[in-house]
Amino acid sequence: MQGNDLNEEFRDAEKETGFNFQQFLSKYIIRYWMLYVASLLIAWAGGYYYFNYYAKPVYSANASVIIKQDKKGDATDIMQNLGTFSADQNLQNEIQILKSRNILTKTLKALDFDVSYVLRDDAKSRELYKHCPFEVIIDSLKYFAYSTPVDIKVLNDQKFEFSYFNPRTEKEVAEIHRFGEKFSTQLGFLTVQKKDNFNPRTFNDPSFEKRNFVIQFNSLEGLIAKYTGALDVIVAAKGTSILVLNVTDNSPEKAIAFLNKLVEIWLQNNIDEKNENARNSLTFIDEQLSIISRDLNEAEGNYEQFRTQKGITDISADAQSYLSSAEGYDKEIASINLKLSFLNTVENYVKEGKNLRSLSPASMGIQDELLLKLIFQLNDLYVIRDRLSVGATPDNPSLIQNNIAIESTKANLLETLGNIKKGMLASQNAAYVELSRVEGKIRTLPGTQREVVNIQRQVTLNAELYTYLSQKRAETAILLASATSDNKLMDKAHASFRPIKPVSGQVYAIAFLLGLIIPACFAFMREVMDDRIKDKKDLESITRIPLIGIVGIHEGESEIVVKKNPRSQITESFRSIRTNLQFFTPDPQKTNVILVTSSISSEGKSFCAINLAAMIALTGKKTVLMGFDLRKPKPPQKFDLKSEIGISNYLIGMSTIEEIAQKTDFENLDIILSGPKPPNPAELLESEKIPILFKTLKEKYQCIVVDTSPIGLVADAMMLVPYATSTMYIVRQRLTRKNYLEHINKLYAEGKIRNIGILMNAVKRGAFELTYGYGYGQGYGYGEGSGYYEDEESTAEKLKRIFKRKVKSKG
Repeated sequence: MQGNDLNEEFRDAEKETGFNFQQFLSKYIIRYWMLYVASLLIAWAGGYYYFNYYAKPVYSANASVIIKQDKKGDATDIMQNLGTFSADQNLQNEIQILKSRNILTKTLKALDFDVSYVLRDDAKSRELYKHCPFEVIIDSLKYFAYSTPVDIKVLNDQKFEFSYFNPRTEKEVAEIHRFGEKFSTQLGFLTVQKKDNFNPRTFNDPSFEKRNFVIQFNSLEGLIAKYTGALDVIVAAKGTSILVLNVTDNSPEKAIAFLNKLVEIWLQNNIDEKNENARNSLTFIDEQLSIISRDLNEAEGNYEQFRTQKGITDISADAQSYLSSAEGYDKEIASINLKLSFLNTVENYVKEGKNLRSLSPASMGIQDELLLKLIFQLNDLYVIRDRLSVGATPDNPSLIQNNIAIESTKANLLETLGNIKKGMLASQNAAYVELSRVEGKIRTLPGTQREVVNIQRQVTLNAELYTYLSQKRAETAILLASATSDNKLMDKAHASFRPIKPVSGQVYAIAFLLGLIIPACFAFMREVMDDRIKDKKDLESITRIPLIGIVGIHEGESEIVVKKNPRSQITESFRSIRTNLQFFTPDPQKTNVILVTSSISSEGKSFCAINLAAMIALTGKKTVLMGFDLRKPKPPQKFDLKSEIGISNYLIGMSTIEEIAQKTDFENLDIILSGPKPPNPAELLESEKIPILFKTLKEKYQCIVVDTSPIGLVADAMMLVPYATSTMYIVRQRLTRKNYLEHINKLYAEGKIRNIGILMNAVKRGAFELTYGYGYGQGYGYGEGSGYYEDEESTAEKLKRIFKRKVKSKG
């Protein structure tokens, strides 16, 4: 019961949607099953060829790095307070830096990717990286060389063939050169050098096949574009500061080398950025040392010269005491001056908007915590601005807030610098006061002693400054040498050495889908473009003329199926048609004149006419079949009739009606043939004898079946319409085109033909066709598979017919 309910639900849904799954299956799949099989085989072969011979394997390499998270209290804290910066943004900035053109350019310049080497194998070409037995050394190249592949065939251990297609001359160029010798080509100046893995014995063996190579010159711009698209950097997991770098390449070794070098350049760039202030501080100290060294040498020279000229070997105790006091104040004042000079430089940098990474207060002995903090904050804000600028526009909210934070920090820094300078100036003034007091005592010394003290003060001051700066230089140099990147390499690059593309499962899945889609599209387009009538649904969509029956295709030799096989489905179809035609002539006392016509020839008009006439004769009614196709006379087969006498003879007055009506061995059935083909069939149909002919036949017969010419080609049939009580229009499946019915539709709409019905002929049955209609497949209960009507054909006759069909097909 449940199954029946499901079937009913399916049928109801089918009626609602108008979709017939069985029809769809038959029309688009079963009918083209051989095409589907062939398409799937071709698709499988194409997928096999693509996977094994054509597609270049693509490998993937991965590396991971840890990004330093900024500590609380630095510039990131300021940005977080403004609500415009987060750890995720810091990671995104590092991602953009890793993918930046600057880093990629440095990376690719450091790698030997300027030439790609490919070994041509029987199965599939594969790229070699470090394993090519030779290398091409470029001296100079012309621009079109980067788009010109070059074939190198190793002839032996001494020579090779160098060939390429020259796009300028559009000719193939082949040259023989020796290994290790520089040669000139239209591409440029090159040298092909053997490597350590070059095996002379192998290449001298004529049977060795792997001697064909293809090289491709790569420009830096092309490499940057390639690896910009191939590189992907993502955050390993939410909440972490780990980045995973992935790159795809045709060579796993190249992918590994690229990632390792990329991380190396990126870390070194981080170290260079970090050490930039130390290097600039070192430069500042070196400049000061150069000045003080010159002053010290000059003071020492003056001191020695004065002592020699004056013959002074020593100074007095008082002079020594005054000298010691003055040197202490000189040292203090010089230190303050040095710091003030540095603070003035910092102040100018801040006012001019220069980056302070080049200045380090600690290197000058300035240990003010607030100053150091503000400088570090400003430096970090500059770094953040640079990172944001990589992928942001000037009106980006984060960039705007960053600029606000920079201006605020700069104001605080200038205020702090001013306070520190005031304190230093106060200390400097105090030192000058004490120095003036000591210098007053020095002036009381004798002239020679006084001059010696002043000269020695200069020597001692410069010496101490030189020692101080030398110590700071050493400390800065140690800091520079020991600097490391805050970011760390977590995992070196590694590859699986199994290609990620193509994947055999995906290739064959796509091939399978294409193998189904292509024939499906072909079937759909063919059905859409095919304007031939295929089923009842097509008829209902193009005409309002009722369908009075469907006749299956007849494959036998006899034309009169209803006589030979009275219980066949075709016979039952004509029996149903005979019943349907009675509705056009409800008065059984009147003679029924049935006009049989079609659109064109070969639609089975005569076959349907003779079988309909025979079926009506079987009911005991006196029936006559008239062959009124005067333009194409055709006597029915299997009847012993005289074809030289017929309607044309009667119309020209050479024969009487009794003479042209011929008896058949079929009871109650007479046939009037067309007769000889006349030269003027249209004029004969307008003859006054036509009405007399029909009147006479109506008195003698109970049913007249008129087999006339196609109504879609000539006007002959229309001349006979007035004599007909009903018209049967023959449509042949997959032969009659839809536009053929436009003419009959017009006649029907204008009322020029009444009591007309359509018979669909030669409808195929079986697995490849679904049929619809009355008496064949559906309708009136005489359906296919009813289990009641069977063809009355013996086994021997069936075998004989099948054998004859096979012989004909071979012939």
